[in-house]
Amino acid sequence: MLYYSPMLETMHHLISREVAEIFDLYTELHGMRISLFGPEAQLLYPEPAGRPDCRHCRLLRETMGMDSLCRQLDRQMMQAATEKREMISYTCHAGMREAVVPLIVDEQLAGYVMIGQFRSLEAPEKSPYAGRWQALKKNDALQQAFSATPVFPEEKIAKLLAMFRLQVELIIRSRLIHHRNDDLIDPIIERIRSQPETALTLRQAAQMSGRSPSTVTRLFKKLTGQSFKQYQIAFRLRRAAELMIESPDRPVSEIAAATGFDDPLYFSRLFRKHTGLSPTAYRKEQTATRSEVSL
Repeated sequence: MLYYSPMLETMHHLISREVAEIFDLYTELHGMRISLFGPEAQLLYPEPAGRPDCRHCRLLRETMGMDSLCRQLDRQMMQAATEKREMISYTCHAGMREAVVPLIVDEQLAGYVMIGQFRSLEAPEKSPYAGRWQALKKNDALQQAFSATPVFPEEKIAKLLAMFRLQVELIIRSRLIHHRNDDLIDPIIERIRSQPETALTLRQAAQMSGRSPSTVTRLFKKLTGQSFKQYQIAFRLRRAAELMIESPDRPVSEIAAATGFDDPLYFSRLFRKHTGLSPTAYRKEQTATRSEVSL
């Protein structure tokens, strides 16, 4: 069963629901709970009632009063991961393996992802607190819960954690976690991509976002690495290059007009500046390359 979530958010970042779905699928496959925390170590996902910690940990936290100890360790490991800016894997005081990854988005801490709890096949088979529990409760419930947690050999743990780390990196690169300011320019980017034949002025873009032209300029540079004008021209040229391959018999002048360039000569100069080739030479080179590949 998967536990879906609406858009998650922190003070400065928005987190797409697809992130929760990815973590849910990983949990379903491997039996290891993945939790998403905000930058202040506040739990964002999942809801404890829907997907709680393993029973062994719940018994220690709720029955033996170790919740504050567990939370303190979590915060320490999060801080250590933040300082190293990489994933940290460790064994907690209860004998459980866990790992935590800091979410660094646009050089800002967006939160943490923690995976656990599971055990190593090479680790002791007895809970560190089994004796104390037995003395207090006169039963083996804690040890039974400990034995029921997922167990993996160290070689598989290394692979599972490597896959987990790569998933987090791809989530960040795909901008499934992004700064709130991204939403201000998303409509502008969508407009540029959906209507490349109609050039968008900076003033029009500012009106779409409800911000000043200077703010739009600043956000584009910060979030895309390009100015508003550079981003728009680069996209229109990429689209023109695609059209030249998709429609090999279509005149260059028509392709220029279809991507917002009224002057074919200006388009050709700009295309050469960005690709090193004229539109005609580019089309010829790409056509020849595709022909060689198909042979």
